[in-house]
Amino acid sequence: MPTLKTSISGIRGIIGDGLDIRTVVDYTSAFAGLFPKKAKILVARDTRLTGESIVNAVISTLTASGINVIDIGITPTPTALYMVEKLKLHGGIMVSASHNPIEWNALKLIGKGGKFLDEKSVIELNKLYDKKYSRFVKALETGTYQKIDDAIEQHIKRIVRFIDIDKIKKRNFKVACDYVNGTGLFATPKLLKVLGVKEISINKEWTGKFSHIAEPSANSMKSLSELVKKNKVDIGFTQDPDADRLAIVLNDGTIVSEEYTLVLCAKYLWSIGKGNAAVNLSTSRMIDDLAKEKGYSVDRTKIGEINVSSHVVKNRLYFGGEGNGGIIVPAVSPGRDSLLGIALILELMAKENKTIKEIIEEIPKYEIVKEKLEVAKIDENSFLKNIKLKYPKSKINSIDGIKIDLENGWLHVRSSNTEPIVRIIAEAKSKKEAKEFIKNAIDIIKKKK
Repeated sequence: MPTLKTSISGIRGIIGDGLDIRTVVDYTSAFAGLFPKKAKILVARDTRLTGESIVNAVISTLTASGINVIDIGITPTPTALYMVEKLKLHGGIMVSASHNPIEWNALKLIGKGGKFLDEKSVIELNKLYDKKYSRFVKALETGTYQKIDDAIEQHIKRIVRFIDIDKIKKRNFKVACDYVNGTGLFATPKLLKVLGVKEISINKEWTGKFSHIAEPSANSMKSLSELVKKNKVDIGFTQDPDADRLAIVLNDGTIVSEEYTLVLCAKYLWSIGKGNAAVNLSTSRMIDDLAKEKGYSVDRTKIGEINVSSHVVKNRLYFGGEGNGGIIVPAVSPGRDSLLGIALILELMAKENKTIKEIIEEIPKYEIVKEKLEVAKIDENSFLKNIKLKYPKSKINSIDGIKIDLENGWLHVRSSNTEPIVRIIAEAKSKKEAKEFIKNAIDIIKKKK
């Protein structure tokens, strides 16, 4: 069965089994149809072997559709988003399947202001795709091509203007990094050099292949943990292949959840008196506890980076993020930005003059458990009725699936938009209690109770 999946996260699939050059051309033609002739569209990619051929197809299709192309080469996704916003472009296409395995690739579609396409725009895109829309223009109307080679440097300059670089430099930090042979290897060393941070790294080669499982996890971060312990560094950082997500290893080699990335960034931003925030429904309650302590509020949104970033901008909040290692500060960059995350965490450590382990120990502890059921869809009304019987004092949020807030944790159940599965996430003070929440949800779905 072909793997092609379309959502607000982009058009993605396994090369040769759902995603091929013909599909790339057709979707790029449809994307061009969302904009007027001579619109300016940015193109970038990650380090995958298949990236070059896809980018060539994208650029050719856009220019043949009368679109002016700005090519920034191999760069992190946050750099692409930043450049679309900075240059006031109409949109962009980032060729990257993010944390998916090397066999996958994708078109991450960017709109005005450097934000990913919203649901309304994706619906319009798919209508054009289904109609096999194309707008190939006459020779003299062909779009122009421009190459920009310093996009990463421009992005780093913006980050540096936002932070106290001298405070970080004075600490003479030493860090360990695992780049997974992804785009971070082209950007993060440059950022660390500007910050006066000594770097020891692994998997820092542009081979077109990832050195291990691309998604940050306890299993994929073992080598980084060993590197941290061996070299006695202050912290370990790892990014996913397109460098929009960030995870850390503590100075003693302890691997912690990606959920801590956003919380640490929030801890710094709130320590200097910044404003309210927004996160998605499945983000850890750690950030709510921290916000309450500092006197701020946290709004909850539907899953998806565009939903968080749009809510932040619309409601004039100071920052947002997702529990998968993503921090969004619109004053710096319109989307999740691991480079900014690195800078903020280092500044937090410098400001508090504590080790990262000491800082983590001050944050309330929770355990998150995730499961999925191979069920096409759930009867949400029936589930809601039965979950209320099970937890009568709970608060219900149904903007994206069903989120049940309990006194000692929460449960989130939602059907996948791209797969015939139901995702179930629970958080509690202990893993045992979180697993019990999951079990109760599964029992209700399967009508065992």
